[in-house]
Amino acid sequence: MIRYIALCGRDRQENLQLLQGLAPLKKHGGLEFVCFESGRTLLEEYARGRRFDLILLNVGEDGTGLNEAIQLHRVHPAMSLLLLADDERWAIPGYRTRACGYLVRPFSETLLREEVWLALTHCETPDFYYSFSSEEGTVQIKHSEIYYFESDVRRITLVGEGASYQFSGRISQIAQQLEPFGFARTHKSYVVNLLHVENLFRDVLTLANGSQVPCSRMHHQEVTRRIRERQPSSELWAPPRA
Repeated sequence: MIRYIALCGRDRQENLQLLQGLAPLKKHGGLEFVCFESGRTLLEEYARGRRFDLILLNVGEDGTGLNEAIQLHRVHPAMSLLLLADDERWAIPGYRTRACGYLVRPFSETLLREEVWLALTHCETPDFYYSFSSEEGTVQIKHSEIYYFESDVRRITLVGEGASYQFSGRISQIAQQLEPFGFARTHKSYVVNLLHVENLFRDVLTLANGSQVPCSRMHHQEVTRRIRERQPSSELWAPPRA
């Protein structure tokens, strides 16, 4: 299996240094490095359908790079991200982009390799799949690529990364089956992947792909608790409507 790594340092010279520092990892085989001169060009490549298992992304002095990180995660929630910065002040905002690592310059080649190897190990974590039968046959989709399920009586719509599917089923069974994997019943007709929740305001959940789904009073307290455990950030949450 080939794993593709995008290098998007602060300039061409740093990309060359990253390539040099990571060269010893290539002896393990299956690694391909691709360099980008800016986060913008990397986003353009993603818009054309390219995907990477790991991205090393520069964070500028003004925080430039964090917006690209958020956009990349919206397009490809399963990616791993390692941020490169000149100081520690962007560390907490950086981790809110779901980065798995943060390197402060100047860093040694040894530390660079260690962080990249840890990130690659994270990439190797087995993905869990949700399987269902549709008119096209049996479909398998990674949990990380599912945003939510919506029920209309016994007709289920699964909204995923770049595609939606319909099949027959019961939303209660889906909720029970997927609860251990970070999903939650937010409404009598919805089961949501909490990994992709960006905001909960009153009775509406906003997801990373821009979708908005309801969160009923019955489920609000439990959903809020579980989201806080995953992403503790007080400014993200507002109380339910009175």
